[in-house]
Amino acid sequence: MAVKLNKIIQTIEALAPEKLAEDWDNVGLQVGSRQQRINRILLTLDITVDVVDEAVKKKVDLIIAHHPFIFNGLKTLSTDFEKGQIIEQLIKNEVAVYVAHTNLDKAAKGLNHYLAEMIGLESIKTLEHSNPAAYYKLVVFTPVEASQKIIEVLGKNGAGAIGDYDYCTYRSTGIGTFRPLQGANPFVGQINKLTCVSEDRIEAIVAAPDLKNLIAALKRNHPYEEMAYDVIALENGDLINENGLGKIGVLSQPLEASGFITHIKTRLGLTALRGAGELPDIVRRVAICSGAGADMIGLAKAKRADVLITGDLKHHDGQRALENNIWVLDAGHYGTEKWVTNCFKQMLEAGLGDTCPEMIVAEASRDFIVTY
Repeated sequence: MAVKLNKIIQTIEALAPEKLAEDWDNVGLQVGSRQQRINRILLTLDITVDVVDEAVKKKVDLIIAHHPFIFNGLKTLSTDFEKGQIIEQLIKNEVAVYVAHTNLDKAAKGLNHYLAEMIGLESIKTLEHSNPAAYYKLVVFTPVEASQKIIEVLGKNGAGAIGDYDYCTYRSTGIGTFRPLQGANPFVGQINKLTCVSEDRIEAIVAAPDLKNLIAALKRNHPYEEMAYDVIALENGDLINENGLGKIGVLSQPLEASGFITHIKTRLGLTALRGAGELPDIVRRVAICSGAGADMIGLAKAKRADVLITGDLKHHDGQRALENNIWVLDAGHYGTEKWVTNCFKQMLEAGLGDTCPEMIVAEASRDFIVTY
């Protein structure tokens, strides 16, 4: 089913907004128009000549990739060079390119969360928090008979979203008083007479970016001519925030180190793993960071992980693992991130439902590192 590219972008960025990306990264729409109609999507880790050729042959309208195709500023689009040839192919065949990279890595329910669930972790938390949002408690006073409508407006506009729950509010009942003055048009009560009304106090947490639009929506739906409300700044944004790099969780059943190696090979579809540090007797608490996550060695140890799974492990990373007395498994950059295609697919199917275009995984996508 055809859908505008803008709708696809909105669906991805609802979970992995561009603002989460690192400053050095280049994410978002790299080729094409947000108004383009999309019938078929090719999902890939990288964009290469072979991947673009596959997209053209399979009549794809959009390529969604994890690694940016255009990373640094381009000085030339000459078709004498590979990058220029690829861009020419994309434009000639009206194939758009969209990239979600470190914003997807850091999203609360992004790639690392997908990997953590894939390897069977429970009680999943973020390993290194970043990009915390400011939060407010919004308190709205409303006549009891309008409370359900106000709760619906709060929930539909993002208030009360906490973890895997939404529409979270607290309601208490009391008596409100007011006196309509000359010129007022009161919902209840009479001009110049003190009025007592049974009212609900409804409280909900709301992220700062949603606050302005939410208050406007409430005022449009509130029965009172003048809506009474309080906005209270909170200092627990870091506690609510689950955006950041890596995840940490526990296995439902602890495994011996040898059994855990087999488990990870099976779950991630790998034939081999590299490792560093001393093997623990039992593995229960597991940290994972897709791509190159060796910088997480110290943090994984501090959070009492029995093992850190990542990629691109270097010699001195192995030395640090040994010095920190933590086991590190190198599943490869490609080995941990090739699953981004499944992550994209899951996000789009959930967000677009029956309107989701056909999605295929690039057969030309491959590991650039060869094991002999």
